[in-house]
Amino acid sequence: MSTQNFTGYKVLISYNYSSGKERAYRRFMVSQWLPAVQALGLEPLQLFHIMWGAYPIRLVVLYAENDKILRRALRSQDWTLWLQRLEDYAEDLHYCVVPAQPWLQLCERV
Repeated sequence: MSTQNFTGYKVLISYNYSSGKERAYRRFMVSQWLPAVQALGLEPLQLFHIMWGAYPIRLVVLYAENDKILRRALRSQDWTLWLQRLEDYAEDLHYCVVPAQPWLQLCERV
């Protein structure tokens, strides 16, 4: 996917790992969570590890090609279920949706 002509949306999910669950978290993300969100029509685009600042340590960026895909995914019971399952491994979980741009984007924290 070219980042030059982004249209669509990014779902930005930020959180901190739960202490002591890092290995189980990685297995869960690769084998279950990422395939599940792909099945909802959201494509994994980027994964960041934030090393400093007042922002959670992990940022997962998912991409939705258009608003129809985005709405269908985020309104689904599966989305709610998979976010709840992620909370088993994460703290301070927050997500937002932004119009996609080809650079790093962050959720505004109010």
